[in-house]
Amino acid sequence: MSEKREQAHRVHKVVISGTVEGYDVAPLEELKEAMYQIENLKGEIAALKGLLGDLQRALNTASMRLERLENFLKSFKY
Repeated sequence: MSEKREQAHRVHKVVISGTVEGYDVAPLEELKEAMYQIENLKGEIAALKGLLGDLQRALNTASMRLERLENFLKSFKY
């Protein structure tokens, strides 16, 4: 009989510093700063998306008003 052996998956927390395969590894402080900057950028992007939506609605409103004005002026044409 052959027994099937299952290996248990082990998880270890590892901190690597120095150089790995030619790449410099950032210190933990730099990684935290980068993550903080990314979160700030995400917030700014969300705010810009909101502003873009507001501008789009304003443009649509102006376009509708312009169209109404054009139609009004065309009504005086023979």
